[in-house]
Amino acid sequence: MKRRDFLKAVVAAGALKGCAVEAPAKKPDGDPTFAVRTLTSGPAHHFFGYYGIPPWNRSQNKLVCLESTFQDHLPTESEAARIGLVDPGTGAFQPVTETRAWNLQQGAMLHWNPLDPENEILFNDRRDGNIITRLLNVKTGRENRFPAAIAGVSATGRHALCLNFGRLARLRPVVCYVGAKDPNPGLNPENDGIWLMDLETGQTRLVVSGADIHRRLVKDHPEIADRPLFFNHTIFNKTGSRFFFLARTFTPDKRLETGMFTANRDGTDLREVVPYGSGVSHFEWRDDTQILATFRFGGNEIKHVLFTDGLKDYRAVGEGFLKDDGHCSFAPDGRWIVTDRNHADTREKSLMVYDVETNRGVLIGRFPVGEYLTGDLRCDLHPRWSRTGHAICFDAIAADGTRQLHLATKV
Repeated sequence: MKRRDFLKAVVAAGALKGCAVEAPAKKPDGDPTFAVRTLTSGPAHHFFGYYGIPPWNRSQNKLVCLESTFQDHLPTESEAARIGLVDPGTGAFQPVTETRAWNLQQGAMLHWNPLDPENEILFNDRRDGNIITRLLNVKTGRENRFPAAIAGVSATGRHALCLNFGRLARLRPVVCYVGAKDPNPGLNPENDGIWLMDLETGQTRLVVSGADIHRRLVKDHPEIADRPLFFNHTIFNKTGSRFFFLARTFTPDKRLETGMFTANRDGTDLREVVPYGSGVSHFEWRDDTQILATFRFGGNEIKHVLFTDGLKDYRAVGEGFLKDDGHCSFAPDGRWIVTDRNHADTREKSLMVYDVETNRGVLIGRFPVGEYLTGDLRCDLHPRWSRTGHAICFDAIAADGTRQLHLATKV
């Protein structure tokens, strides 16, 4: 038996731990084939963090990521991660700076600056006890700083959406920066929520108030009257004209309940597009109006659902193939979806793509993650398309047990 066939057989049996394997080479006619490899190497851990954000620069000759010496606890204020550039051919890591505002799920919200995606990166850091945004030219070292922490960046490069990471430190540790200050620690304060930051001037203004959203939700959900509400995952559409976000609370038994809203860039024309309590979890804009999200639809099962902003034209995609929740995003062509899935029985995560035009899916591979399947330290694959759609970058546990960048490249 060939080594590749042996590895696939062992993974199928749920016995292989701590190793990523290549996907099957043979696919049905017309479906893409992917070659999978571990890009970076230990003993340090290398990861990007969240999904739907390309880690490649414009020419695609570098990827940006974080390097950490540990993955067994949430980083404290004093524990920095290095930020560096990775050669997509050799996997060599070249450090350029460091940050003390990061976590294992979302990294430091790294983005290539849309105004100079070849040379400039945006990311969160700490200065004088506050969480800020840094803009760094990785070639010249020239730097600029902005007074709030980014949670989403417009494709125009002009605006960013910002959250109070101090509130998240109290309410949602998995995506927080430990020790971040909360300037508005009330139950649901009027002066906290989602902020719009001008990336030219640094000016910020509140565009969605948490108190307003709480009042809106409590009309139909009086049980949340005394619950603190918080926001996650603020994502602009493709032209930056609108954005969506998740409004979340925890039930008394620590179960997360969520609704999805959209709004104009200035916070007007607010719409609840996925009802609170539906289990909405992950998401992506296909274009300026269509949204893909995972939530309970047509029963109790979580599905990948495509719909139009402001309409209730929900349509499940990939039924029977795209099962359960997943970190889903569209390729640049708007046709192919990449997503992932947990397998609790074998402690693996699978990576797959799906063609919404032909309604066909391809399993790229299954990747053992062991103890990092769930919890605040989990290693989600968080797949991210390249700028041309030729490859997918994802985080996974390598053969030596370290967290590393992996590439699935079309062949």
